[in-house]
Amino acid sequence: MVISLENVTKIFGKARVIDNVSVGFNSGELSVVVGDHGAGKSSLLRLLAGELKPDSGKVVVKTGDLRGFAYENSNFFPGLKTADLCTVWTLLYRGFDIKKFRSLLSEAGVAENSRISHLSDSMKSWFGSSLVLASNADIMIFDEPLQYLNSEIKARFIQLVENEAKEGKTVIVSSNEIADFEHSANFVAAFHNGSLVLAGQTEKLLSSHRLFPGASTISPDFKVIGPVLNERLIETEDNIGRKATLKDIVSGYINGSSS
Repeated sequence: MVISLENVTKIFGKARVIDNVSVGFNSGELSVVVGDHGAGKSSLLRLLAGELKPDSGKVVVKTGDLRGFAYENSNFFPGLKTADLCTVWTLLYRGFDIKKFRSLLSEAGVAENSRISHLSDSMKSWFGSSLVLASNADIMIFDEPLQYLNSEIKARFIQLVENEAKEGKTVIVSSNEIADFEHSANFVAAFHNGSLVLAGQTEKLLSSHRLFPGASTISPDFKVIGPVLNERLIETEDNIGRKATLKDIVSGYINGSSS
């Protein structure tokens, strides 16, 4: 593992936003952290990025690996211009690629010397992601990068992070909706109320889960995970029922943990 949480708990006030979580992320993979709003995704990513310290447990990072983090809310330093933050990142990251950064801004129509406070939400999101993508950081972490983007720019972002993973980077992205990454995620971690309810390689998850009609009788030999609309998700590698998508699998585990 390049970066991992080991029995990590994080508490804000009386709320356990991360509850005794152990999960690790590998290089060369696009990992997607998914869950509803308030599930603990942002806190998890801030722990991975070093923005937060755990109340118990520990975050382990491969020695020497640099981390780049794109915030969900990109209203950082609103008085600065995009070029100012580019200058800061060239000092923080030894391999910062200014040419790549400028090209990414141009793709979304972001002027290189724009004041950050004048950017739209979608442009702020793309700007923050562009800083990380150009950083050449070993570990690239993106918190809800798709929420303000249109479908065309979403597809472009997914292509970019897929390429970074193929180049050997550790790429971690959070999302409310796994469907956006149905065909690109290598690893999925699902959260519900601060708890990790699912973690696994997508190829294995897809081959080991099936859907059954909700009213059908299911053999006790099969493990029922949870409901998915009018069906039930079960864990099996047998060719029965029908195939489950990643969205089905995530929904089944989250719904099952709620019941």
